[in-house]
Amino acid sequence: MSEFIYGTSESFKKTIEKVNLYAPHPWPVLILGETGVGKELIAKRLHELSNRKSMPLIPVNCSAIPAGLFESELFGYEKGAFSGAVSNSRGLARMANGGTLFLDELGELEINLQAKLLRLIDLGEVRSVGSQKVESINVRVIAATNVDLYAATAAGHFRQDLLERLSVLRIPVPSLKERKEDIPLIATAILERLGAKFSAEDLAVLSCFDYPGNIRQLRNILIRAVVIGKMKISEPLLKQLLKEEQKETLGVGTSPERASLLHGPLEAIEKEIIVDRLKKYHGNRKETAKDLGIAKSTLHEKLRRWKADPTIAQNWPMARWGSALSLA
Repeated sequence: MSEFIYGTSESFKKTIEKVNLYAPHPWPVLILGETGVGKELIAKRLHELSNRKSMPLIPVNCSAIPAGLFESELFGYEKGAFSGAVSNSRGLARMANGGTLFLDELGELEINLQAKLLRLIDLGEVRSVGSQKVESINVRVIAATNVDLYAATAAGHFRQDLLERLSVLRIPVPSLKERKEDIPLIATAILERLGAKFSAEDLAVLSCFDYPGNIRQLRNILIRAVVIGKMKISEPLLKQLLKEEQKETLGVGTSPERASLLHGPLEAIEKEIIVDRLKKYHGNRKETAKDLGIAKSTLHEKLRRWKADPTIAQNWPMARWGSALSLA
């Protein structure tokens, strides 16, 4: 079982309960969640628990197929239908006949192509490009997206009729920051699979980070730790990697998806990074911000906030850097 499926938090239990409840039924399922939460693994689990498990699960990455090829890739084409069509093609939908068709990144599909899916979902009918023959197939459609389709529909970027057909059953997948108590369990599953040596104490620091990239980001950090630590995980190594990860995050500015990444103990790591850079540049904020890859105004606001917060200021010796750090 994938590490994406591990978890004992209440939010994740509700997700798994819905997976188990919905799996045996033929109705479409819409999986909603941020990038990296494991939506494709949830789709695979739905398929594995269904009576279609012996038949194909065919994934379709809606964001990766060029708009001009989407219809022919999904429904197939007849020989000679267009330049380069030197033979017949069944298409991905027919390949999923009897099984499950998984439409990943559905929110990225152009609105003029969304109508192509309606007949397939409603009636199970497909027609190859260049053919007048309509064929019936038996597929269950599962779709996933990190886009708010309800907002996209209101903005005119997603078809209301398609949303209604796809959202018969909905499964929201919580982000990793919403199930932090699962982080040690997930990390253990990843590290055991990698064959690394570690202790529960080593992994405690991981729960302080918010992981905007979710489980995929956590896995990448752990793989990096295994490589650098030569299969031995230690708390100092993980702290260092989290510092580096935070520096990368600081570098992208104020994107809502990557903002507010630190809470509790790990906020001290962010301050430690900034203090180190301020020391390096003798309190020069312009050079410090340049080194961190953030705007000077962003650095200024962080320093102002930390000084204004007594719970932070009393434990952070800003005064030792003298007038160079004056916020006046």
